[in-house]
Parts: sequence; structure tokens; C-alpha cells
Amino acid sequence: MADYTGVVQRPIYPIPEEEYDRSVLVQLIEVLRLRDQITPNIPISVGWTMTNKTADRVLDADSTTLAEVADVLATLIDDLKAAGYLG
Repeated sequence: MADYTGVVQRPIYPIPEEEYDRSVLVQLIEVLRLRDQITPNIPISVGWTMTNKTADRVLDADSTTLAEVADVLATLIDDLKAAGYLG
């Protein structure tokens, strides 16, 4: 598979087969279990409360204010909470 620059990239996921070998599925399940043991999907409770924030997902790296950086940080924290990464 080539992107618009002509560079051939490896597919992210394997191409589905017509039939699967059961041992491959068992191995996949074990890999997923190991991943969950290493990085359990348990939200981290940080106990922070933010006030006076405005949702902001744009940060001009060349010209910004401390208030804008604080709003972007607050938005990022809210997004991480919504996704379940923070408590």
C-alpha cells in the first residue's frame, strides 16, 4: 500500500483470512491479557478540580498567553477524564 508520496507502508492490521487457525486466536488473546496486566484500564484518580475554564483546542505556539495555555491544559484534562484515562 502506497501513500500519496509513493512510500510503501505496511498495513496496520493483517488482511483477514477466509479461515483462522485457532492457535492464532489463542495467542492473540494471551497477548491482549498480557497488555492489560501491564497497563490495566483503571482510571487514575487525581482529585483535581478546575474552575473558570473555557474549552480551547487551539494553541498558537508563536503567540500565546498563559491563560490560553491554561485553557488548553484544562480542555486536555477534561478530554482525558471523558475518555476514562483520569478519574
